[in-house]
Amino acid sequence: VLADAGVTVPVKAYRAQALTAAFPDAIPTFYDATEGYYARPHPEGVLAGDGTEEAEADPESYDERGDDWFVAATRERLADRLVDWEPDVRRAWAGLCTATPDRDPLLGELADGLYVAAGWQGHGFMRAPATGEAIADAVLGGETVPAFDPTRFDGDEVFDVTEGMTVE
Repeated sequence: VLADAGVTVPVKAYRAQALTAAFPDAIPTFYDATEGYYARPHPEGVLAGDGTEEAEADPESYDERGDDWFVAATRERLADRLVDWEPDVRRAWAGLCTATPDRDPLLGELADGLYVAAGWQGHGFMRAPATGEAIADAVLGGETVPAFDPTRFDGDEVFDVTEGMTVE
């Protein structure tokens, strides 16, 4: 939308994959930083995902299907973590997340009367309630988070897509 309006922002789209599998018991939500995947309870049993595919994706033509390698790797990881269980995968898919050069989001007024809340590195859904409140406050004349100022970049930065959640 912004590109069509002639406004550039330093945001790149990338694929992230997820799947659902039947599971008979409740599981805790967890993130395995070593293997780079997460799992949480889901009405079908388990929802598991992989995080970042470190390559820019074209929103007009990316593959929405889960990759075979992703399904196989996630089944193996889940079977290892949830002992004595053979994951029965019901569905696998890919969606898009957005990245910024510094892995922090863009939140606030980008140009006169133009507000943006983007670039959450795959964590936007978790931060949605606070994001909504912050952007509403900004529109009404309040302050946003200075570190997330969307004007901190020129809009033509060259950068690689990298994992948004890292353990260093």
